Amino acid sequence: MKIMKLRKISRAIGAMALAAIPLTGFGFSAAVSFHTSTTQVPAGSTVTINETLAVAPGKAKTYMQRGMVVDRIAHTYEPYCYFALKRPRSEMGNAGAIQAEAFKVEKEYRRMEQMAQTPRTLASSISIGISMGGGTWLARNEGGPQNLNYYMDISSATQPTVSHFVCGVFSDPRERGIPSLDEIRKAVGALVTIEVVQ
Repeated sequence: MKIMKLRKISRAIGAMALAAIPLTGFGFSAAVSFHTSTTQVPAGSTVTINETLAVAPGKAKTYMQRGMVVDRIAHTYEPYCYFALKRPRSEMGNAGAIQAEAFKVEKEYRRMEQMAQTPRTLASSISIGISMGGGTWLARNEGGPQNLNYYMDISSATQPTVSHFVCGVFSDPRERGIPSLDEIRKAVGALVTIEVVQ
């Protein structure tokens, strides 16, 4: 009798827990970010742009992949890099450019960004064990591919609006990490030279 009561209570608790968490999809999306320090390109290193990089109207980033400038990430699962700059609204309607120059790396860090439906995002941080006879059913969102981005805050005396050099890859974080230095250099090719401080 006690065992039957315990099973009923366990099922009731499980039902209430599931009812409290929206598991069906909605039209909302959210970015989930995690920050950890890393040392691929340490502060004090130099990132040199070897030729002028065009910035399209309405954009504030210049993407590179396979050693070429691209208007978007063309090869989804391959490493990519981009320079980000701060552009006033008054200039966004015009094409811009990032001039060839050496930039100093001031800070570097890693960020994993995942776009997911809001209810799934909420559920992903919760694991619920519900007793079902002799077994347990675990309700969990295991996540999926994310943009594993490596951020470098960069500075220059003559181009202060160029703020970041970012390299990343779209992948499941359980399968790999951020791009290696060799992968970063392959993504930018001859467009950019990276000198790592020792």
